[in-house]
Parts: sequence; C-alpha cells; structure tokens
Amino acid sequence: MAFAMNFFERGGNSLLKLRVGAVGSVRHLIQWTGKAPPQTPGFRDGALYATPLVDVSKATRKDVLDAFDNVWTTTEILFGALKNSNAFFRPPNHNLRHPKIFYYAHPAAVYVNKLRVAGLIPGQINPYFERIFETGVDEMRWDDMSKNHMKWPSIEECAKYRQQVYETVASCIDKHPEFDTIRNLDKSKFWAVVLGFEHERIHIETSSVLIRELPIDLVQRPEYFPPYHPSAYTVKHVADPEEGVHYPKNEWIDVDAGDVTLGKPRSWPTFGWDNEYGEKKVTVAPFSANKFKISNGEYLKFVRSQGYSKQQYWTPEGWSWRLFRNTKWPQFWVPTGPAGLHQYRLRALFDVIDMPWDWPVIVNYHEAKAFANWRNEQDGVASDSPHALRILTELEHHRIRDASHHDLTIGTRRDPVMHCSGGPEMLKRGYNLNLSYTSESPVNALPPASTGFHDVFGNVWEWCEDHFSALPGFRVHPYYDDFSLPCFDGLHNIIMGGSFLSAGDEASIFARFHFRPHFHQFSGFRLVRPDAKRNTRLITSCMDNQGPYVGTNPFRSSVAHKSQEVDMKNQRLFNESIQHHFDSDNVPAFLKPVGNYPSRLASLVFDLTQRFSIEPQRALDVGCGAGGVTFELCRRFKEVVGVDLNGSLIDHAKLLAKEGRGRYSSRTEGELSVERSFTVPADIDRTRAEFKQADAYCLPAEMTNYDVVVVSNLLDEIPLPNTALGRMAGPRALVRPGGLLIIASPYSWDEHVTPKDLWLGGFTGEDGRARSSVEGLKALFGDAFELVHETELPTAVRKHSRQFAVGISHVSVWQARK
Repeated sequence: MAFAMNFFERGGNSLLKLRVGAVGSVRHLIQWTGKAPPQTPGFRDGALYATPLVDVSKATRKDVLDAFDNVWTTTEILFGALKNSNAFFRPPNHNLRHPKIFYYAHPAAVYVNKLRVAGLIPGQINPYFERIFETGVDEMRWDDMSKNHMKWPSIEECAKYRQQVYETVASCIDKHPEFDTIRNLDKSKFWAVVLGFEHERIHIETSSVLIRELPIDLVQRPEYFPPYHPSAYTVKHVADPEEGVHYPKNEWIDVDAGDVTLGKPRSWPTFGWDNEYGEKKVTVAPFSANKFKISNGEYLKFVRSQGYSKQQYWTPEGWSWRLFRNTKWPQFWVPTGPAGLHQYRLRALFDVIDMPWDWPVIVNYHEAKAFANWRNEQDGVASDSPHALRILTELEHHRIRDASHHDLTIGTRRDPVMHCSGGPEMLKRGYNLNLSYTSESPVNALPPASTGFHDVFGNVWEWCEDHFSALPGFRVHPYYDDFSLPCFDGLHNIIMGGSFLSAGDEASIFARFHFRPHFHQFSGFRLVRPDAKRNTRLITSCMDNQGPYVGTNPFRSSVAHKSQEVDMKNQRLFNESIQHHFDSDNVPAFLKPVGNYPSRLASLVFDLTQRFSIEPQRALDVGCGAGGVTFELCRRFKEVVGVDLNGSLIDHAKLLAKEGRGRYSSRTEGELSVERSFTVPADIDRTRAEFKQADAYCLPAEMTNYDVVVVSNLLDEIPLPNTALGRMAGPRALVRPGGLLIIASPYSWDEHVTPKDLWLGGFTGEDGRARSSVEGLKALFGDAFELVHETELPTAVRKHSRQFAVGISHVSVWQARK
C-alpha cells in the first residue's frame, strides 16, 4: 500500500520543517516542542505506543514525566498527518468542531489553566491563548453551523506556545515540592498535572476522528505513528461479501442475571474523572447479546435494504439528523461507482483502503438504533416490544466483561491499562487499546473475554442506551468542575470500552464517557435480546437519578408514565416561558405592575446605559429563554444576541424574529388549555436580534466585547454558575472594558440542580458566617468588576388562569474595569 510522504523532515537539532503545499504560501519552522519520538518513553520498533496508566501509589517523578512525554509527543506525531496550512485551518465538513489548529494548542492551554487553578505555577504564559484555546465545543445539535468565525493564531505561534508550556509542565513535574502529595491524588495539587495528560489523551482520539474526516489529499501517514492492523494491508476488494467468509456470523451468547456495582473506589491509585466515582448497585436481568460488535458486512445488509431512506427505522431526532446531513451510509464508507451498486471502500485514518468487511462498523447512536429497529422488522418483532432487539446498556456491558475485571483478589491487575503498554502485551489480553494498532481490527481477531464476548474493551467504543448521569456520591473536582456536570442533561449517551486510540484513563475498566447521539467517534455497537420469558423493562444506569442534572430531571424513571409526565412538564414550562416573555395581557389587573418582565428589565438596562454613558451598540442576553428581553433590547441596541441551551425556545425565538408573531397553549385549569396568539411589538426592529443555541459554559470564542451582557434568572438554574460567569472578564471577555454586566436572580439554590459546594451564596461558611450570593459574586469577580448598582425586580409567571408564581429577582450591576 502506498502512503503519502512524511509530513516532517528531520533537520539539525530536531528542527522539523512543515512543508506547506500549493494551498499554503508560507514555510513554517516547527520544532519538536518536547522530546523527539525516538527519545520518548513508549518508543519501539520505529513507532511510539501508549504507556500504562500511572499508578500514583508508587509513582516517581520520572514515571510522571515519562507519561507526560509519551502523551505530549504522541500529539505532535499525530498532527504530522496534516499536509499543509489548509489542513490546520479548514473547519470540519460538518462545521460542528473547531479547525485542527485549535486542537493542536488546546491541550497546552488546559495544562496552564489547570496548573494555575491548583497553584502550581504563578501566572499565565499567554493570556490570549489561554482564553481562546481554553474550551472546546460540545455542539448543541447537528444543525448548529456557527462555530468557525474565529481568526486563529498561526501554526508557528502555536508551536512556540506549546514549547513554552512543555518546559513549564516538565519543570513542575521535575522540581515542584507538591509532588510529594501525589499518593493522595484526589486531594493533591498534582491532580492538575495528571489531569493535563489524561485530558490530552482524549484529544488525541477526538483529533484523530477529525483528521479521518478531512479530505484524503490533506493528510498523510506521519512518521513514528503505530501501524494499522495487518489486515488493512492485505484486504482485497469484495463487492458482495458473504457471511461466514468475509465476516463472521454473529452468534448470540446468553448471560445470566447478576448484580453489578458501578463506580470506581476513591482509593484506587489512578487518576479518574469525576463521573467515575460514587456507587450504584443494580441487579441485571438475564439477556442475550452479540458475540461480536456489528461488522461492516452485517451493516451492509441494512444499507442495501434502503435502511437510510426508510423513516420507520429511525427515531424522530435521528431521522431529522439523517435528512439534514443527507446521510446514506456510514461516515467513513467511501462509495465507488453508482450509488445503487452499494460498493464501498473504507476511509482509514490516513488512507482509503479496500473495505474490510470483518472490521466493526463505525456509526453514531442514531444509526445504531435504526439498525436495531430494522433487525426487529426482519424478525417480525415490534420495536416497542419489551423483547425487541436494542443496543447494550452500561449495566449489561459490565455483565459481559472478563471475570478478571470483577476479581477483587488481584488488586490493580483488574485493570489491564495499568500494566500494559500498547502492542503485544495488550493484544494478547484481547484488547485493541493503547495505540496497539491505529485502526480497527477484525471483530474476531483477538481473544475473547472469559464470558465469550469479543472486543468488550477496545477496537471501537460501544454505544449504550443509558443517558450520561452521576452515580450516587458524585462530587465535582474543584480543579475541573465542568467536565461532566453540563452533560447530565439527558442529551448525551454513554459509550463504553474504548477504541484502538483510547489510552490511559479512557482505556480503564472504570471509564464512563459520553457523546451526543449524532456525534461520530470511533464507536460501534452490539445488539441485545432481552429474556423472552420475562416482560423485561429497560433498566439503565441513569434510571431514578436524583441529580445533579441540567434543567428538569431528564432521566428514565422506574415509575410508570414518569417520562410522559416529564415531557408534559417540559411542554408546560415552554408555554409558561412564552407567556411570561410576550403575553403580559394574559394576567389579571392587580398583577399588571409585575407583568411584562422583559420590558421592565430592558428599561432598567436603558437607564443604566445613560447613567454610565454607554453607547448602546452591542448586547448579549445569556439564558435568553423565549427571547423577550432580547427583543426589547433591540429598541435601543443595534445588535442583540440571545443564547440559550433550550433548543425548542431558540427555534421559537428564531421563528419570531422572522415572522413577528407566534402562538402558545395557555393552561386554564387541570388539563384544559386555550390557544393564544401574540405579536412582537411593531416598533421593535426584529432584524437586530440573533438567536443561537449555546451553552453558557462554553460560548464561542468569537463572542466578545459587548457593551452590555444580561444574565437574567439563570444562575440558580444551572449546575455551574461560576463557570458560566468565567468568560465575563479577561482575554476575549464578553464584557468590554467599561461595559456593564447585569445579573438578575432570585438565588433559589437547589442541590438537585447546583451541587451545594458550587452555590455562590445562600449558605453558612466554615467560619460560621452567612454568605450571600452577592458576596459570592464579589469574590468571584475580584478586581475585574465593580458593583455599581443594586435593585429588586418583581415578576409574575402564569401557571394557569387562577395561579401565578410571584417572585423577586435581585439585580446587581457590575462595570468592567478599564
């Protein structure tokens, strides 16, 4: 197989020249910013493999430095796959992630920011870089196309920054006295160091996915990267694969009922993300599951049966995604010839190869779910039957694991990644993990677990039915409080087991990772058949979860009809929000003074801009809800952006901006309601309003320098108020120098929504003193903002014709220091 020429040329003193092709016009000089691969731990046979997960109970400084070097240099090797500057700066074709230049510098910025939070380094290295490269993108939905309006620094500037960060982190590991506390990692400042390279491992994998999505003429195999599985080099083109010849027949294995305990012991001597800890015990009913993950050959039958064009196989969201993307086959399949022939090759990381029909298919959750529904139709089983085929759950994944993973007598040997580097020692355990190969492997290539199942860990991740949720006893780590919490929203599915590029904690038996169902990772699936002798309900790890969570409790319930009740509650809240923002006439006369909250808040904003001599040009409404405040601000401001996490409200607001009128259902009593219509006031210029679905925790980097930012009735309704306010000041600040930040909140703190240790106020501190939320804001903002005004703003929300929720929001006004 012919590979493209290497991206790097070795020069004197490890100098590497980035050869910019026809697309690029500048020759950049880039060094190995850390160790060159041949000098890096894990290097053998001409390639760099992942090293074992660090055991902090006996780790030396050299052990930690070796792990850091291994991860750091792996990133640099991987980015050697990009041929030219276009490859670095071109957004992905789906436009849902940043260009690759972001992911080249992002891990370095996270090291600096987390080491600063831990107090291991005194200050910033490059404040601008540490803001723009701080937070990646968790796109809200598959049609969110507004990610890439940022002008990024050059490759050379990013390489220079990486070198500065490398020297800082390496020096910290080598010399900082806090290393002596590492054996109690959870309470050690060195948690931030280990976090840094475990975080970078995640991005090695996600960056690989983005590289695999690039046009083939922009990538090439980089020197020092481990090879594909040998079958990639010997596979021959087969147009019509046969089961049992070109891919194995997927047998069913029965699994008895049994108990599962989820959760990583806090005494376990390795790094773990916050969601891994806690404990939940569940009895799992008997089931049968596929011996192998679904192969490309098996999946071809679904594609050839027009499965991508038949709506009955897809969930409503999945079908909408399929139509929007015009998807007709899996992401990495490359059609050859007319579409009706259904002949395909496979896009591997750096090449297009003949299709290995015995490799696991890589799909998103929507595609996996559609395949399961198609199989049910083939078997004559209704998809909503309790006996229908479905995707595995997290609990069932534990039941199909090798017995050694549950053996408490063998200590850390339970977790192979603590003792095996990538390569032969990992492969003989049956796991294509730790960069043992840099491709998928045949689903039957490696030894099975003691339970008979293949690839329970490694090869590709495994989609699960479970929504990502906290385990009982969950708590955030103060150095990274927003790793998991924002994703406890019922919109992320768990993936288990790791892939061929998973290493470190990602490859651990305790790992619990998560992605949105439309997202493409190196993920596949296997099917489960519930026990036909029982009327078995779907039991998932998220069932009856009591929080924390985002918004209304989104998780499954063991109580019959609870999910319908949640849907009804969400619809009711949607209608209440519309009324609250736009239909102030729908309140009795005695409540008129506290009605029309958006207009009264906007009037306050206008008064404040006059008082502080601020020209009303640009405003941002964070947590805009239905958009009433956003529209009202358009009376004076030339440009107003409203952002909210709730996609239904944002869609409604966009429609209002376009048409100027809307309808909603107004509850009268009980289950009765009437339809009401309303209009946006005619004197409001709706063209000034723009609405975006976005997470307050990670607003796009290009959003900056607003004259006024409004945060209304949001802080006590989200898990991480501190994080949501973190972008207000500093480089790429949302509020311009001299601008105003206006916060309105009743501060109705609730532990089900916001963990108590993340409340801004409303509690008694360890010193016995009551702490108010305004005091918390002062402590959070420090010298960045001055509190210049406080007031109270009452409001009334209509529940039904005879019930209203009356509240008072405290309004604090903060001016950004110049």
